Amino acid sequence: MPTPPERRQRRAGGMSDALGRADLAAEFLRRNSNYRAEHAQMQQRIANGAVAKNAAESAFARRWGLSFRHGTG
Repeated sequence: MPTPPERRQRRAGGMSDALGRADLAAEFLRRNSNYRAEHAQMQQRIANGAVAKNAAESAFARRWGLSFRHGTG
């Protein structure tokens, strides 16, 4: 999983590398081989049309305890 753009900007801009709770959790998951394998499987199933994108992403988020702020970005 790629490094989020805001983290790349923070590092490139010389800002502190101190991670907040959300950043730390995202980094933990990014390094978790089970999470990465399940994410890849989910992406493949979506690409193959085996499952609807919204349904797959919602189920994946619930399984891994993920939540997202709406309206960001």
